[in-house]
Amino acid sequence: MRIECPHCKASGTINDLEIPEEGRYLNCPRCKESFQVKKPRRQMTSAYATNTCPSCGYSTCCEEVFDQCPQCGVVVKTLMEQRFAQQAQQREHQTSLGQIHAAPLAPALPTGGSKYLRSDPDPVEKKPLLTLAGFGNGFEPVAAVGWGAVLVAVILLAIGLKGVLHYHGTDIQLQLSEQSLEPVSAWQVFWGYGFWPWVATLFGGAVLVAAFGFLQRQAWGLQAMEGVVLAAVVLVPLYELAGYVVWIVKSIAPPWWAYLVELFSVLLISSLCVVPLLLLVQYLRGDRFNHRYRNG
Repeated sequence: MRIECPHCKASGTINDLEIPEEGRYLNCPRCKESFQVKKPRRQMTSAYATNTCPSCGYSTCCEEVFDQCPQCGVVVKTLMEQRFAQQAQQREHQTSLGQIHAAPLAPALPTGGSKYLRSDPDPVEKKPLLTLAGFGNGFEPVAAVGWGAVLVAVILLAIGLKGVLHYHGTDIQLQLSEQSLEPVSAWQVFWGYGFWPWVATLFGGAVLVAAFGFLQRQAWGLQAMEGVVLAAVVLVPLYELAGYVVWIVKSIAPPWWAYLVELFSVLLISSLCVVPLLLLVQYLRGDRFNHRYRNG
């Protein structure tokens, strides 16, 4: 821009970028007097005027707009017209091939002083209603965990439903009462023969729902998968501990070392199941896996 000393009328030029928004004081090289230079406010000259260059990203970071980028020299109007023309050609080509069903909305021209110029978005391909993670591009951790959970859910449902369908509380109660010196209650029969099949059935259904959302990469799918894994961490030791208690109740005066052997078996089986599950939880919470889960 051109400047002029108000005292001696000496003139010169200075780069607009060297003048801050609030202005700047300069010393005249001729008369040595100080005077203030204010940053000029350029007015919008076209509908494409902006304060952010769509080519190099340069921004004035203020209300000042420009038609030609002062950094890379690109003319905003010419660049945007070229982009709109290319997008129009792409839409015509896709329409001729029958790849789109509806034409996208025409791009809205930016208003004066806007910070950003938005070009017409590219046509979005219609996605299928159901997309599950797979192994089409090689080993995929999301698919491995998800389909592994589906397999576990199917096994739990099969075991649980078999136990539920074959559970006849009255018959079992009569049979146990005949073999026992004391009458067996219905609650004892349920806790001994019907409780865990129901737990396996309900938990298998929960795992299947979590795996379905997980394979679809839903936002809730990852949290649901972590939830069922943590639930398994609790259920496995409880199941083993319940079996240990039942063994103690049913056994008739076993030797002292038998208690230790059974307890060691409970701890060993629980550890072999719980440790991999805890490692899986840590893996699911890792940044790398979360990035892969969200970005596919």
